[in-house]
Amino acid sequence: SFTVEKGKIYGLLGPNGAGKSTTMNIITGCLAATSGTATIDGHDIFEEPIEAKKLIGFLPEQPPLYHDMKVGEYLNFVYDIKKCKLNRKKHLAEIMQVTKIHDVSDRIIGNLSKGYRQRVGIAQALVGNPPVIIFDEPTVGLDPKQIIEIRSLIRTLGKNHTVLLSTHILGEGATVCDRIVIINKGKIVADE
Repeated sequence: SFTVEKGKIYGLLGPNGAGKSTTMNIITGCLAATSGTATIDGHDIFEEPIEAKKLIGFLPEQPPLYHDMKVGEYLNFVYDIKKCKLNRKKHLAEIMQVTKIHDVSDRIIGNLSKGYRQRVGIAQALVGNPPVIIFDEPTVGLDPKQIIEIRSLIRTLGKNHTVLLSTHILGEGATVCDRIVIINKGKIVADE
């Protein structure tokens, strides 16, 4: 059990296979739990999935991208799927600005570098301005410059959102997070 306070950046830390991705998939409603509960701002993810999911932006370890779409087309598609009510043009422009993808908005996602694809994945999580953002291993496979940029972006997002991220890199958790929960074999072994 753990509670994530509003307006903080939390890290789920642990070795590969510790249960970080499973925990995140349960919290987001992508995977059913065998027992227990997960609530987002009082909404149980299993009892009130639509209300709970409206509060979450999720970037899984493999970003849910359509590689044959252009960046701008994809974000418009996500905007429609999420039934976003914010001013479309202004909202998507702000997201592209904060994720620094405005200069690739007319490019095919499949032709982008891994770093840019990761940014597009983060951008889709921000559509609708959800109060809770969940990132599963957001820097895996990125080069050192891209890692620094993504960590900086996460710190920026933490000013206006509650952020939960998973990593197996202790330095990343210490650099980015306000609080770290270390798990191993599905159990919390430290909560700092």
